[in-house]
Order: sequence, then C-alpha cells, then structure tokens
Amino acid sequence: MVDLRKKVNGKVLLHHVADSNEVAWSGELKVGNAYKIAVDCAGSRGKLAITISASFRTLRQCAAGYTTFTLDNYPVGKPERRTLTVKAPSGARWAVLVAGLS
Repeated sequence: MVDLRKKVNGKVLLHHVADSNEVAWSGELKVGNAYKIAVDCAGSRGKLAITISASFRTLRQCAAGYTTFTLDNYPVGKPERRTLTVKAPSGARWAVLVAGLS
C-alpha cells in the first residue's frame, strides 16, 4: 500500500489506516467546497465502498490499488460536518485520506 499522505497535497482533514481485518469504519470531518479523497486497497478482489454523507458514493475494486477523487461542491457555502464511511471486503488492507484543497 502507498502512503496516502505523500500522494495528496493540501491540509489533511482525516486519515485512517485500517487495522487488520477491519471491514467497516466511519469518521467525522468538516469539509469546505473543494476536497480530495484518496484511497488505497490491497489484498482482496472485492470492492471497497466509500460514502461521504449524502454527497458522494462510490465502489472501488481493491485490486485496482491507489486512486483519488476530487469533489467540488457548488454553490460555494460554509464548511459542513460530514461523515465518511468505508466498507471493505474481508481480508483487505486499506487506507483513506481526505484533504482540503486551497
């Protein structure tokens, strides 16, 4: 797995590296209008599900490795509290990072 902190520029708002056999995790964060979600997953052929409140949902094949998603919310508003949820297949090693963009 790659070190996500070295792959994403910007202020780190949330970073979680799963413990062994951790298949579900949720974290709270406050994000503005533009932010990036970086994920890496290995060790399983299943899919990693990533949800950030009601604004973003995706499935990512673990065998595909590291990727990022950039989210720009319009219209521009105040930063909001959101919940990031990750569900991983059994046996996967995974990490997630959210960074604010300037």
